[in-house]
Amino acid sequence: MLFRHCFLLLALLLFTGSIQAHPHVWIDLRVSPQVNEQGQITGLRQAWRFDPFYSLVLIEELEKGGPEDELDQRLDQLALEVVQNLENFDFFTQVTVAGKRQGFEPVTEYNLMQVGRRIEFSFVLPLQNPVTLQDERLQYQVYDPSYYIEILHAAGNELDTQQLPASCEVDVQEPSPPGDLVAKAMALDKDEKPEDPQLGEHFAETVNLDCRP
Repeated sequence: MLFRHCFLLLALLLFTGSIQAHPHVWIDLRVSPQVNEQGQITGLRQAWRFDPFYSLVLIEELEKGGPEDELDQRLDQLALEVVQNLENFDFFTQVTVAGKRQGFEPVTEYNLMQVGRRIEFSFVLPLQNPVTLQDERLQYQVYDPSYYIEILHAAGNELDTQQLPASCEVDVQEPSPPGDLVAKAMALDKDEKPEDPQLGEHFAETVNLDCRP
């Protein structure tokens, strides 16, 4: 019962494209490209750290769900349910290479944990087709289409480049939605559906990774 209750709380925030709008939850995003021995990007490791208020709600529900020494098991079960549902939304991620949208393999590496008094969900999103860094520019966006959740890179941590060649250039384009769209988003009630099903795209960062010579 606890798993169901906690999951419903998380689902209310994560999977709201048809019923909710404008930001009520905030996520600090960190992304680390995964690179194989051939120098190809094979996937994106992502970490989503939820804002303190939402984290507190979820932590309290998890703590009330059973003995303290079983908290890790409850977190693991919740993580599995979150992954199963986010698969239907491509984990709110779009990756394009040479203008073509890329597909993903199933997520098998993931974790949900408490960091201080915040909840962090992390996972590796594998690409169906590895990208050769020297040949193509890769672009990605991570956003909730409904814009109920605002997902932005954590300040100073736009992209972890440790596995990338030193020659790679990273360009983070900040969102610049028009004023009238901002006003419409902010005016939406909590249970009001936005007219634009891709509202969140207008508020999303766009990251370009270019390692071409």
